[in-house]
Amino acid sequence: MVVKLNEVVTFGKSGSVAEMEPYGFDLSEPGHSWTRDEVAGFSLSLGGTVPLDTAIRLHITARPFIQPGHVERQQFFVFVNGLHVGFRTVTAATDVQFVLPRNALSPRSTRVEFVIPTALSPKSLGISQDVRRLGIALSAVSFNSQK
Repeated sequence: MVVKLNEVVTFGKSGSVAEMEPYGFDLSEPGHSWTRDEVAGFSLSLGGTVPLDTAIRLHITARPFIQPGHVERQQFFVFVNGLHVGFRTVTAATDVQFVLPRNALSPRSTRVEFVIPTALSPKSLGISQDVRRLGIALSAVSFNSQK
């Protein structure tokens, strides 16, 4: 799927990410998608050309899987086309931005991947029968241009 600069990729049951070869996401809930394992990602084609004097920021809206007394924070790494572009520790719903190096983007296909080493299943914590290894719930991702 072609995504233009500043266009938002949405998640959840009716999210646009469903058309982007997603893996490692649970797309069954409205408005957001939980990562269901330690690795999750999707692919897109970034439409349009980017002037050389323009920085590209990857903007992510996410909420961590937190359970007081069990899980106090989630950590995640972000890779674009295999290139590490950032790391964050989150304790609450947040907007995160990473400036992308020019060599991270490809004119053909762009793969965005999240690695969440702190993902845990609620079942392993003894709080429910949910076996998904929850890490972060994404509601939006976009590639934004900035001069």
